[in-house]
Amino acid sequence: MCVWYQPQGSNCTSENHRLLGILLWTAVAVYMIGIWILSSIGPRLTDPINATGVPDFFWHLGLYAGLALLTIAAIRNTWPRQATWLSAVQGAGVALSYSLLDEVHQGVVPGRGTDLQDIAGNLAGVILATAFLILWQRLKTWHR
Repeated sequence: MCVWYQPQGSNCTSENHRLLGILLWTAVAVYMIGIWILSSIGPRLTDPINATGVPDFFWHLGLYAGLALLTIAAIRNTWPRQATWLSAVQGAGVALSYSLLDEVHQGVVPGRGTDLQDIAGNLAGVILATAFLILWQRLKTWHR
């Protein structure tokens, strides 16, 4: 079965591979919908999240690192023959684009707004996830 970390040039045409691709892209869509729903909730309902004491920056970092990892996995599964770094850059681009769309969306939600600190957290999460995957892939190839 093919997965996102499949070696470059591998042949991934099995039915299991197609099913995995459908599941990964469905997971990306569900994740994005979840972010959209959270962004649509007014501040009164998000107070329990804020009450954890974890700064908002780190919530954004984790949320968008997860989106980047999931998107990269879906892209890597869809086009397994392309270089890992290219899949990582494409996944990062999708996650960052969605991040900006979400911030614009928050700007029109009553009680919410666009915040540069949120954008910075989103960007940091995507960059960390992408860098981690690229470095991990490099370490795997160096140890072969």
